[in-house]
Amino acid sequence: MREEGLIYPREIILEVTNRCNLACRFCHFHGEEAVRRRPLGFMDKKIWTRVLDELSRWQMPCTLLTHGAGEPLLYPELEELLTRAAAIPHLRTGFMTNGMLLNREMAEKLVALQVDSIAFSIDGVAPETHDYFRRNADLRLIEENVKTLIREKEKAGSVLPVLCFNMVGYPEILDQADDYVARWLPHADHVTISTFRPVGSRKLWLLSDAPSFIPCPLLYSQMVISVTGEVGLCCEDINLDVPLGSVMDTDLLSLFNESETLIHYRKAHEIGEIGSLNLCADCHVWGSAVALKERKLNMGGLQVHETVSPAGKLYRMS
Repeated sequence: MREEGLIYPREIILEVTNRCNLACRFCHFHGEEAVRRRPLGFMDKKIWTRVLDELSRWQMPCTLLTHGAGEPLLYPELEELLTRAAAIPHLRTGFMTNGMLLNREMAEKLVALQVDSIAFSIDGVAPETHDYFRRNADLRLIEENVKTLIREKEKAGSVLPVLCFNMVGYPEILDQADDYVARWLPHADHVTISTFRPVGSRKLWLLSDAPSFIPCPLLYSQMVISVTGEVGLCCEDINLDVPLGSVMDTDLLSLFNESETLIHYRKAHEIGEIGSLNLCADCHVWGSAVALKERKLNMGGLQVHETVSPAGKLYRMS
């Protein structure tokens, strides 16, 4: 989004913690095959306070997502942060969670704070496979927690938070996809079955299936602030391999508009020469949202609209 020559990020990912209560087998940061090059910790309050202070002065709408490489519900100051963020009229808030810590008290708070959206990472409908892939998880507890949040919304007569659900399309659980959509879509804005990527991979297609190249939209729309306040290139920069600077030294708009590294990456994308760029050279995320096919179908008695893209399949009520 541009204003007076400035590019404003539409989405800011604020990594309040990179610690997690799970150790999912194919997590790119906590998985057993993952190479983690950052220490674990919690964001210092002075970092998110500085970020919110600047966002409050913006006149452009923006979405603040308080997740990253960890589980946001572990963060002890999350409620205070979301309360402060709720006072900024043009700021939408949300986060992604594994749902394990979403007890009734937290559900009540999220509804009362009118958090805009919550995305759940839940892999399938069978406890034996879900809890295998998502180590330390308990699907039965997670589903009860989600149902508690749904009941709290209904009790308050609130449409917020809007819910969405994502299942990673592991080959072993793809046969659960129809039941997964049928279970959660009646309570959600959308449900996705995302393309499985092995640890460390940013590829979504075979070379022969590649769509026509476009500059990566994330370079113009997304800003990722790590737990230490360092800014990474995008959400794929999980180890801060392409750091852009710190929000404690430079304001957000200056980082997003004046970082020499980010300017270099944008120019390379604009001319389609990304082969020498760290992260981008082997990344397909630039084309992840290209719609390949759309259709209407019946899934578990629901009439749904399916959109297929390299990132996976997205379902909405038809």
